[in-house]
Amino acid sequence: DNHWIVDSTPVPCGMSRPTVQRSDLAGWAGYGYCASHSRFFWGLRLYLVRTPTGMPILWALANPKIGEREVLAAMLEVEAGVVAEHDGILLISDKGFASRTLERDLADQGITLLRPSRKKEKARYGEPMLKKVR
Repeated sequence: DNHWIVDSTPVPCGMSRPTVQRSDLAGWAGYGYCASHSRFFWGLRLYLVRTPTGMPILWALANPKIGEREVLAAMLEVEAGVVAEHDGILLISDKGFASRTLERDLADQGITLLRPSRKKEKARYGEPMLKKVR
């Protein structure tokens, strides 16, 4: 399938300060903010690239301090062979993956990014196909 969806979700690994201090994940996990749940968490962030039917293509666990765009770029770089097997990939994402640099890098790999426009940004091509959530 050449239509892929990318998103991330928090994976909390500890709730109390003593747990955070004695955890073996201290080198991997970190503090992050989840806007959809309006809360801070300590743990990792799971990134998933999948097909519309739910079949996973790529996944990664990352420190929440690392930006979404950087993690996606690294995932696609590490798994360049998977990307090369597909022609004309349409990658659907949310506004968090907005970046001219990322879009240029994706275009170089033959990937078109479909995402909602940001505030004060003109409507993007294909945006009417995305669901509006208010």
